[in-house]
Amino acid sequence: MTRKSLSRLVVGFLAVTVLGIASSASATGIDTNSANLPPAGVYLSPTDVHAMYSGPGLAIVLKAVQHKPFTDPNSPVFQGPTRHDDGSGNEIEDFNSDLNAMVNINSGPFQPVVMSGPVEVKSYGKTGNPTGTFTTEMLTLNLTGGGGLMIRESPTLQSLGQTTITPIGGGMFHIDSFFDVFTELSLDGGQSWMPSQGSTHVDLAPLPEPGSLTLLGVAGVGLMARRRRSAV
Repeated sequence: MTRKSLSRLVVGFLAVTVLGIASSASATGIDTNSANLPPAGVYLSPTDVHAMYSGPGLAIVLKAVQHKPFTDPNSPVFQGPTRHDDGSGNEIEDFNSDLNAMVNINSGPFQPVVMSGPVEVKSYGKTGNPTGTFTTEMLTLNLTGGGGLMIRESPTLQSLGQTTITPIGGGMFHIDSFFDVFTELSLDGGQSWMPSQGSTHVDLAPLPEPGSLTLLGVAGVGLMARRRRSAV
């Protein structure tokens, strides 16, 4: 087998692997041994572009977003989640979360960004009902990253969704959940805000396996190397 044939075989294998990982990540809902909210999964956008923002002389694109709650009590930043009733049978869930994404400013190269902060969600009619279908609303979202980057849930528009918790036997539950979130972005530490161009739809999916993420990174490096060689 020639070096070129071997290279094609490796690239083909990596491409199939990437497609398999992407297909797995796009599957919605999780199976879990807890009916408590927030679910121990990750919220993903079904489209590549997560949100777009614009301001004076600025055009910002956020993509490849993974947003998940801190659910590991061994995490050094773990706080919560806490749950309480709002007095009307609706459960309020407060928890910290983190977000990983890629950001592009004024058509420059996409750069990775990591953000974290508190989230508050209301699940209507959830108090006393471990399973069922519940209208949900993201009440607050306040994420901060480096360099003055901040993202918040819109203070004027409702970010609504739905969560369905179904018993599947053996003490296990299947949870489906989605939100349509209106966000605002700041580049100056919250002195000024840019609203997103419409809402962003996100679906609950299982947390990616660490090994899959590593393999995806290796595949990406291999594919980029092939493109650079082809361009020469």
